[in-house]
Formats: sequence, C-alpha cells, structure tokens
Amino acid sequence: MEGSMICGTSILVPVEHELFARVVSFYGTDLALPTLACGESRLGNPWQSFQAPGGLTITIHTGRDGRFPYPEFRPSGHGMAFAFEVDSVAQALERLRDKGIEPLNRWDYGDGTQAISIADPAGNLSELWGKP
Repeated sequence: MEGSMICGTSILVPVEHELFARVVSFYGTDLALPTLACGESRLGNPWQSFQAPGGLTITIHTGRDGRFPYPEFRPSGHGMAFAFEVDSVAQALERLRDKGIEPLNRWDYGDGTQAISIADPAGNLSELWGKP
C-alpha cells in the first residue's frame, strides 16, 4: 500500500487586494498568531503566513495592483471555516470585543463546551471554541 502523498497541511486564504492589510492584521494582531514569513510571489502577489497551533500554517494571499490572484478561489465567506480551540471562550470574547470585533453567533454545546463565530474583514468565518 502506498503512503499518503500529503505530507503537511496549510490553509490558503485568498482575499481582495483592498482587504489584505486588514485581514493580515486580524490574524496577526487580533488573533495574535505569530508571523512565519511574508513576501511576494514570483508574479508580485503579496502574501503573509501565520503559525496556528498544531503546526497548521495559514497564508493570506492577494494579487498585485488590485487584481485577484486565483479566480477559482474567489473569497465567498461561506462553506469553510477555521475552528480555533481557546482556553476560555469568555476571555477570547472579551479580548475580541476590546478590539471592536463582535461575534456573529454564540452557542453552548451542552457538554461544557461553548463557541462563538466571527468573520475576518474579508468575510472568512472562524469558530472559537472551548471551555466557557
């Protein structure tokens, strides 16, 4: 049996050019994910990568001169969401509200786990879940 051809996981978050700086700030400042690297592709398209817990890399990418780099990955804000585990949903919510970010939804799973949903400036969804 052959081994998997997949050797790692990274999330690509394509965003409109005018939202790039705000989305980078959201992941780097508001969610406090450490920057791994940043630069431009060979074609001059800006990108910035962040290290998420568990070894996951999140890369924000946009096109140069206001062009979107990958039309097939048009941002939609639907269908895919990050799920970030937090130590305390209440503390995460307080920290986000201090930065002017309000949750889109909040729920209790009934097993001691709570969650909130938020969106980055490009509409990409995230769930923050954990203990109350």
